[in-house]
This record gives sequence, C-alpha cells and structure tokens, in this order.
Amino acid sequence: MHGVKRLSQEKRLAKRKENEERAAAYRGRSKAAFERREKKQFDQESLDAIQKVVLENPDHATMWNFRREVLQAMHPPSAGDTEERKAACKAEFQLTQEGLQINPKSYPVWYHRQWVLEWGECKWQWPIELKLTAKFLALDDRNFHCWTYRRFVVQVAGVSAEMELAFTTQKVEANFSNYSAWHYRSKLLPKLDGGDGSSGSGGSSDGSLGGRIKSDLQLVRNAFFTAPEDSSAWFYHRWLLAQLHPNSTSSAKTGSSSEYAGILSEEATMVDELLELEPECKWA
Repeated sequence: MHGVKRLSQEKRLAKRKENEERAAAYRGRSKAAFERREKKQFDQESLDAIQKVVLENPDHATMWNFRREVLQAMHPPSAGDTEERKAACKAEFQLTQEGLQINPKSYPVWYHRQWVLEWGECKWQWPIELKLTAKFLALDDRNFHCWTYRRFVVQVAGVSAEMELAFTTQKVEANFSNYSAWHYRSKLLPKLDGGDGSSGSGGSSDGSLGGRIKSDLQLVRNAFFTAPEDSSAWFYHRWLLAQLHPNSTSSAKTGSSSEYAGILSEEATMVDELLELEPECKWA
C-alpha cells in the first residue's frame, strides 16, 4: 500500500516467529487450564490459570464457564463467607473490566459480569455499573451488549423509568443516529403511563403517555431536520404514531379518528417542509 513502509525479509520472519511463539504459549496456557478443569481442580491456581487465558482472549467462553464453576466451588452458599465472597466479586469485576478494555463488545465478558452481580448479590456495585455502562456507551453508543447489560442493571437496581428516559434523551440529543437509545425509549415510555402530571422528558405539561408521546414527536422532528438520512428516528416516528392510532391497545391512543387525522396532517406538513430542504431524502 502507498505510504506504508514494507518490512524487510528479516523483520517479517522475526515477526512471524514472534506470532508463532505467542500462539504456542497461548495454546499451552489454554491446555493447562483445560487439564485443571478435567481434574476438577477448583482452587485459586485454576483462577490464576484462567485469568492468563481470558486476558489474552476475552471471548473464550469455555474459560469463563470454568471460572464460574471454580467460584461456586470455592464459595458455596453454606459457607457464609460474606466478606470473602465480596472480595472475590470485586476481583471478578476488575478482571472483566480489563477484558472489556481489550474488547468492549465481548459477550462472554458482559455475561460473566452479570452473573457475578447476581451470584454475589452485589447491591453495593449497582451505582458503579450504571456509571461504567454510561462510560462505555459514551465511547461507542452502538455497543448493544453494553445496552443489554445496562437494562439488566436498571431492572435489578430498581432505577426508575423516568431516570432512564432522561439518560436516553441525552444519548439521542448527542447522536440522533443512536438506534439503541430510540428503541429503549419505546420500552420505557409505556412504563411511565400513570398520568401523574410529571413533565416527562420532552417538557410536556401533560404527564400522560399520550402527552409524552406527542412531546417525543417534537424530539423526532429535531432529529429529522438534523440528520434526515438516518433511519433510526424514522422508525421511532412510526412507533410513536402507531401508539396514537385510535385502534391501538396503548393508553396513548387518540379519542377519535378525526383527532388522529389532525396529528397525521401536522406530521405530513412537517415532512413536506423537510422535502423542500432535502428533496433526495428517501425516508421523507
């Protein structure tokens, strides 16, 4: 390739030898860990052997399975070693965080972290996990493994849908192409249906689900005029309108066909205005 220095024959051979040696060492460490599993050696030495493997290959699901077997054997429910188990959990959180720094989208690592959170009943860890997921999503808002894990933490920690909706508002306003955040909103909004009179995420004085959804129509409109070619907001827009349909099972549905027709007319006018500015926009 142009602008790329080519390695000499000698350096290429040296590099190849280095890679072969690393691969051989990795195979040796994996084999040693597998042998310990076959012998059912559930001890600290096995944890150390596993750690060497997963820090080189975080996606090695079998090694994480073995690690859970070791942890369960070393800390059975009957032991009552609360502090020891807490220390073990902290070590696992540190290990998985190192693994995620290597591969932020490693499913086995996120799954193991979730397992530890449940196994260790780590209520003290919940705020840390929320901050961790926010940090990873700031680095890559398309990390769906992280989104899935965050939804799990939110559920077990009892985080309110109102707070999470505010989080998704920040995410979509930072990047209107964030499909995961739009999708998450469609799961959160129905949970807020209570007519409690709260203002909701969009500043509507109507705290009902219908009021919140109408408020989100304005949020989506901002996305259309900022990034008209992105499909994320358009799909969410369809979901919003479907909730307002008179025949919808949602409590946000409009009271009459004429009212719904009025909403559609407003949206059509908005789309026409957008097409005047962006005539080639296929979604519009």
